[in-house]
Amino acid sequence: MASIKIGTDGPSPTDQVRIYAQRQRVRYRFDSSQIEQADNAYVAWVDLMGAGHLMSMSLEKPANALVRLHMAVDQAVAAASCVDTLPINDGVFILASDKIVIQQVVRSVMMDLASIFISTKVPQNRFLLRGGIAYGPVYRGEAIAKGLSATKRLAHQNTLSRVAFGPAIIQAFREESAAPPYGIAIHESARSFAPVGSSPFLMTHWLWWLTHADLKPPSNAPPLTVLTDVLCSDLMEHFAWLRETLLLHGIQPEKLKNWENTTQQYFRFKPSTA
Repeated sequence: MASIKIGTDGPSPTDQVRIYAQRQRVRYRFDSSQIEQADNAYVAWVDLMGAGHLMSMSLEKPANALVRLHMAVDQAVAAASCVDTLPINDGVFILASDKIVIQQVVRSVMMDLASIFISTKVPQNRFLLRGGIAYGPVYRGEAIAKGLSATKRLAHQNTLSRVAFGPAIIQAFREESAAPPYGIAIHESARSFAPVGSSPFLMTHWLWWLTHADLKPPSNAPPLTVLTDVLCSDLMEHFAWLRETLLLHGIQPEKLKNWENTTQQYFRFKPSTA
C-alpha cells in the first residue's frame, strides 16, 4: 500500500484523510448480510455480586471469588455436552440449546459455590452470586465469521470464536438483577418459548435445588433441599453481619433489606405438589 505524503502536490489534506479512511474501510470490510441464521439457545448469566467494590478494596478477596466461580463453571461444563461459555471477568455467560443441559450446568455451579459459602466461616471471606436465564436467537462466532473474506476469517477465527450476541444475551444479563443472592431469575423469553419437545420454565425464578424425572439429583451430594436450608440460614446470618458493618461494604440499607426478604421468599418457597 502506497504511503500518503502530506503537504505535497496532489489531493488536499482533507481528501487525503478521506482516501485513508476509505482504505481502512476496505481493510475492515464485513458483510453482515452473509451472517448465518441464528440458533435458538438458552443463555445463563452467572455473576458475582459486588465484585466492583471488592476489586476496589482488596486483591485477595476478589481473586478468591473469581477463581472459584470460573473453576465451578469449568467443572460443570466438563461434565456436560454441547455447552459454550463466555467468561467476562466477574461473570460467565453459559449457552446451551437443551433445557436440561443448561439446568444441569447452572445447578452444578450454584450447588458448588453455595457449598463454598457454607464452608467459609470468616464472613468477610464469603462472596455472593446470582444469575439469570433467557431463551432466544444467539449468533455465535462461526456464524458471524461468514461476513468476512476467507483470508480474514482465518486470521480472526480465534477472536470471533469467543463472541456471541443476540437478544437472549442481554436479556439474561439484565434478568440477573431480579434474583436474590444464590438465586436464578428467569426472563419472560424462557417462560414463553422452548425447543420442540421441551416446555418453558414455569415461574419467574427457578428453584435450582428441586429435581424431577428429567433432572435427577446429582451424585455424591447431600439432598439439595437440605443444602439450601443450610444455605438460607447461613445467608441470613451473613446479612446480619453485613448490617452491623455496612460502612465497610458500600451497601445501602434498603438493598440489604431487599436481599433478606427475597432470599427467605426464594429458598423457603414450597411449590404445590397437587
